[in-house]
Amino acid sequence: MLLLLVLLIAQPAEATAYPITFAFGRSWPLYIVVDSSRGLAYADGTSGINPLTGFSFGVINVTTHQLTKVLPLDEIPGTVALDESNGDVFVAGNYSIEVYDAATGNFSGYIKVGLPIQYVTYDGNASNNIFVTAGDGVYALDPQTGAVAANATVKGGPDGMTLDSANGRLFVAEYLSPTIAVFQASSLRPVGTISLPNCCASSPQSLALNPITQTLYASTGTGYIEMINAENDSLVKSVLVAPSADNSTNAIAVDDVNDRVYVASSPGGSVLELEGSTGAVLRTLKVPSDSQVVGLAIDTSTQEVYAPNYHQITVFDAARTGTFLVLIVLGGAVVALVAVVAVVLYLFLQKRDERARTRIQPG
Repeated sequence: MLLLLVLLIAQPAEATAYPITFAFGRSWPLYIVVDSSRGLAYADGTSGINPLTGFSFGVINVTTHQLTKVLPLDEIPGTVALDESNGDVFVAGNYSIEVYDAATGNFSGYIKVGLPIQYVTYDGNASNNIFVTAGDGVYALDPQTGAVAANATVKGGPDGMTLDSANGRLFVAEYLSPTIAVFQASSLRPVGTISLPNCCASSPQSLALNPITQTLYASTGTGYIEMINAENDSLVKSVLVAPSADNSTNAIAVDDVNDRVYVASSPGGSVLELEGSTGAVLRTLKVPSDSQVVGLAIDTSTQEVYAPNYHQITVFDAARTGTFLVLIVLGGAVVALVAVVAVVLYLFLQKRDERARTRIQPG
């Protein structure tokens, strides 16, 4: 009876079949952000035709992997940023930021920038500002009023950026030079630059930071990524990760729980999974459409990777590598085997003790 109970408890959990792909209507989703604490993701997109029409914003349930709401956008969609404290989302357009109010489930207003926007991110830990790269500079904006709290010029032309919230620093890629500018987040005071090698035609584009290892990663528009020590702002190494030097690395995201880096590579609709410490390619993940992946995001609660592509969003397993999936499937059998061994050992020891007691009974 005990053995039967152990075997029933040890039945394997059903493994999720990856990749998961779900439709994003008639739009081509571009950029995405995941609100793991609320179980939601948000993506913006365009019709994908020329001239561009039908700009949209989608709300996604990350548990069911379904698009639950679609709202129109007024400007060509760009990058998105999340305020984790209240769930609000900032959607970059070409000249404005549209603010999605998570409490009402609708857009509440605009923050006028007035310059072509390259990238937007939000600092919810220190300054509580929205940071925008636009024109030839970076701007810190008050999310409530849109007022400019601080600004700085980026000599090499600003592109992607990422925050080191724990240390109050902002990294900004300079796409016209092999340089990453470093600013104090609270004031946008320049505190340094990181020079990248000219050997690889490196022009930093998207940036992502692992706050645990303090490693900064930069895609380059070539087949290389750059790995940087964010503690002393020094280059660790350049790594050729794309199938060939003719391919380009674009969107980039970090899974700091498992020390993995995910990089979109084009052409070909590939997402490369890299080992965080070495940059070695562990897997090449393909989206079904073979179309370019523009944005990437990690669900930190499930370690799933969200990759928007042609008219759909594909979800890959980040933490659940092939070995992990095998363990999920075989886990019940392994536990059952251990239980059987434990029961047999218990019965053997019990029988041995009985024999020993029999031998020492007085004659």
